[in-house]
Amino acid sequence: MPKQTVELREAYERLREYVVAGLADRNLSKVAKNVRLHENTVRSIANGNNKTPAIETLEKLADYLAGGK
Repeated sequence: MPKQTVELREAYERLREYVVAGLADRNLSKVAKNVRLHENTVRSIANGNNKTPAIETLEKLADYLAGGK
């Protein structure tokens, strides 16, 4: 596998782990409303049921978490 592909996969996984950890102590209903995602989507990521969310979804959640809201 090309090095770039491996690096991208690793970066994606780090981002997913950051989001999952950041959601652990959050009100998921509030998060979903603020990032304009369906609550079930946010819950499935937070509880680990969705292991391959879209990068755009992870970016929305990471931006929200970084903003401290």
